[in-house]
Amino acid sequence: MEKTIFTYMYKTASRYLFSQSVVLMFIFGASIEAREFSDRGGRSVSAEIQFLGGLQYGTGLNFGFGAIDTPGETKRVTLSVAAKPKIGLSWQLDALELYSDFSMVAATTTLDGELSGVIARSGDQAVETDSTKLGLRYGVFDFSVGGQEFTVGDGFVIGDGNFNKGGADGQYWIGAFTAWRNSAVLRVDTSPIKGDIFWLRTDDDLGDARVAGINIETSEQVSQRGTLGLMYASIFDEEGLSLEGMKVFSIRGADIRVPGVDNMKLFGEYVMERGRSDLTGKKNRGNAWYIESNYQFTDALLRPSFSYRYSRFSGEKANTDATEEYRGLFFTIFKRDWDTWYQGEVAGEFHLFNQNQITQMAKVKIFPRADISFGFWYYSHDLDTPHYFGKVVSDTDWSDEINLAVEYFPTKYLYTYLGFAWARPHQAATEVFGSNDDTFVVQTYLSFTYQ
Repeated sequence: MEKTIFTYMYKTASRYLFSQSVVLMFIFGASIEAREFSDRGGRSVSAEIQFLGGLQYGTGLNFGFGAIDTPGETKRVTLSVAAKPKIGLSWQLDALELYSDFSMVAATTTLDGELSGVIARSGDQAVETDSTKLGLRYGVFDFSVGGQEFTVGDGFVIGDGNFNKGGADGQYWIGAFTAWRNSAVLRVDTSPIKGDIFWLRTDDDLGDARVAGINIETSEQVSQRGTLGLMYASIFDEEGLSLEGMKVFSIRGADIRVPGVDNMKLFGEYVMERGRSDLTGKKNRGNAWYIESNYQFTDALLRPSFSYRYSRFSGEKANTDATEEYRGLFFTIFKRDWDTWYQGEVAGEFHLFNQNQITQMAKVKIFPRADISFGFWYYSHDLDTPHYFGKVVSDTDWSDEINLAVEYFPTKYLYTYLGFAWARPHQAATEVFGSNDDTFVVQTYLSFTYQ
């Protein structure tokens, strides 16, 4: 008798996770013990290890076309796991502090491979450094170099420099690698204004790009009405993605309070991509923007929160001598929620990457307890102009999508998620994939940090 999908998922995942856990206990046990040495003469050492896991089951993959690497395979189960030990060092010398962070990631993808069949395959694995930061703080100045996390705003443009592509990083969906490959960042905090001057280098999946820029924003601790920010960045070295020569300008607002409406917040950002491509010689004329509102009934039963967002990323126009299509650049995930900035667990993860895209999102979340939430997302996805990565289509209507999620976060060290996603293709997606089946995904995610 054929096994049920749930039995198959449970037995396979159990065997794999048990074997991996035994190996990881021996490999990283020494790192955990390092936390005993701390606070000696102004010098301190901290240590932790984070475990990440994601199990996904999908049907009707790519709207019935099947996985890209094996067309016709419309059902898949994929398991991604990672372990991330991290050591932090600091040394206080009067007003000067020296500090360092070092982390590594061991990650792999198994079972059938990543659902879309594009980004990660079964058997992909990686053991590599992530954070390799060394820095110093003095007064209002904080200067650091090496691999490190760095985000501007909520990661709409500058989020992280690692795409987590399976071949190089062992996994995709669990996002184990979070640091830029290399960097130099000067942070200056002169409240109520603070700023960053940065040089960043991405991984190879994002073109091994070098990005330099400046960010200026208000300090939320001082401004009770929210945060405003301005950013300029220049991409001056890159391979394969035609980004070299691009200049990026953005203006944004976050947590903007509405006078007289205590529980409402507004978010928004407008981005212009200018300059001229060093590869093609064409001018960049891409634009992107979003506006989002959020209202929460803080005193009501279940404390429901309602959000609406409209986002637009310009597409390529015909018969022009410029590149009108906005490039998604280095956006990240989960700076505010699952929807920033992978918009939808089907379209956002596998098909549309904040490029030639118009997406409307409506979200409702309720909180039965302080450590549990239930979420509902509805997405309406359209193309901005009628083509998909060079393929001309007759319509811009892409898909409708619904996401459901249960989240449990009892402490800052443990986070669990159970999610469901359904997407129905429309004309543009049907023409691209040559089929019109609905896509369903059931998935669970776990993050546990031991300190």
